[in-house]
Amino acid sequence: MATASELPDWLLVEILSFVPLRDRLRSSRCGSARPRPPVMSPWERAGPSPVFPPQVGPKVLWQLLRQYLGSGLRTLKVRGRLLSVPRAPLLSPALLQELGKRCPNVACLSLLEEDLRKIPFSCLPRSLRCLELQSCELPQAWFPPGNGPSSLPHLEHLVLDQIPAFSDSQLRALPRQGALCSLVLRVTYRVTHQGLRDALPGLSHLRRLELCGCSVPADGALQVIGGFLPRLRELRVTVAGLTARGLASLVGMQALETLGLLGPPPTPDKLSAKDILPFCLLLPNLRVLSLQGMGLGSADEALLREGLAHCMITVGELPLEGWGLRGLS
Repeated sequence: MATASELPDWLLVEILSFVPLRDRLRSSRCGSARPRPPVMSPWERAGPSPVFPPQVGPKVLWQLLRQYLGSGLRTLKVRGRLLSVPRAPLLSPALLQELGKRCPNVACLSLLEEDLRKIPFSCLPRSLRCLELQSCELPQAWFPPGNGPSSLPHLEHLVLDQIPAFSDSQLRALPRQGALCSLVLRVTYRVTHQGLRDALPGLSHLRRLELCGCSVPADGALQVIGGFLPRLRELRVTVAGLTARGLASLVGMQALETLGLLGPPPTPDKLSAKDILPFCLLLPNLRVLSLQGMGLGSADEALLREGLAHCMITVGELPLEGWGLRGLS
């Protein structure tokens, strides 16, 4: 009979999925020369099938926080109940404040499908350096406005993916997060060209920006980005409405190292590799060029590789999730 240490990870995880949550947590604390198998893994796949998270409520989260979590916690990922029944919020202001006290070193918080309309931004742990929100509900005014001190003074990376309430007013509040160096906006369709013009001057210290599936045409977005973000090193943007005039806005971004252009499905007037190459040659520090979903073929890729021998070139289809880009074409 095989022992637990001899079983493959995917089979061990499958077995643990039938064990009560409390016992799984206890098993993860047992000393062993073998790396600990994941006791809860709602975000990753193990073996041929996904490991789904157990249905837990606020009381169980409180118990986990009080008995198992402490200063060693660095990353926390939580899937809420926004798209399930019941739709009651999983998190509360008191729980998040207690998280900040008991886990003073937590640096990354990822929330998926959570209702945050009754949770003030100020309740988030002050130690956070990375905040990721995906398919969450926000109130109309969540990020603190004004010129006072930020409630998250160390926040460097912010990801907002499919957040329907995020709008120009929320975008204008982001410059208050003075440490912010990376901003990702995916399918935030309420952000407009004027919102970018108002907010980006206060975010001139950004090093990474991603605008995918937003409603702002690419030409307008690139003109604003090129004018206000001279230190940007990584840029990924949807190409809906992109022309040679928009690409010309990139020429002044001398620090740019990574450029990603993501298409909606190709149109008859789509840009070719011959259109893109001259502008890339004027970016002295460009090292990575990614072109996805733009209908380019092997001949286009060969042309780019020959002209940009110092760059890593990627030409392919859109990512599987598409980030809502097909709906914008």
